[in-house]
Amino acid sequence: MRKLMLVGMMAAAAFLLLRHSGKGGEGEGDANYEAPDLLDQADALFQEFTDMNSSVSPEQQGRNLAAFMQMIRVSEGTAGPDGYRTIVGGSLFDDYHDHPRQLIWIPSINDYSSAAGAFQIIRRTWDGVQGKLGLPDFSPASQDQACVELIRQRGGLRLAMNGEFAAAVEKCRKEWASLPGAGYGQRENSLAKLQTAYLNAGGQLA
Repeated sequence: MRKLMLVGMMAAAAFLLLRHSGKGGEGEGDANYEAPDLLDQADALFQEFTDMNSSVSPEQQGRNLAAFMQMIRVSEGTAGPDGYRTIVGGSLFDDYHDHPRQLIWIPSINDYSSAAGAFQIIRRTWDGVQGKLGLPDFSPASQDQACVELIRQRGGLRLAMNGEFAAAVEKCRKEWASLPGAGYGQRENSLAKLQTAYLNAGGQLA
């Protein structure tokens, strides 16, 4: 009963506040990106609340999460040694002091993108998660922390940790355009290909 009441309260609050929130780009590229809304945040809280009794060991949860993050890199084309300093389109940056904030024209989407790093985070998403977590720079360690938070914000963190691979990908598809079902008009990888990458990285399926 308590669980149902909590879910109902979160859903109601999310619905009321969502009416006053908006989506869309900043007018300088990345305009199609759909940021997590309050329903996503409520779902993330629900996932964490209902995962109190997971049968997966903490060690395996850590391995599953690391494998899921590696899968994202494979999907985004940044799995190589230069992944953490890769700018969308393939160029590299050398200064980890901050997100490179370069706008690159992407003909396939007829728009600019500022995606950068191992997880191809766009600059306004980076600004939000950096402020939220207090990240000091755009170093590999900071990028990893940001990735975990982005997965969590989409309601996929506990699913990824518990090896519920397909469900976690479904939750995260609006965060990474290369995931199946993203719907941003970019190249999307198949779930089968990404599951192979996940398993090869040491993840286990639930």
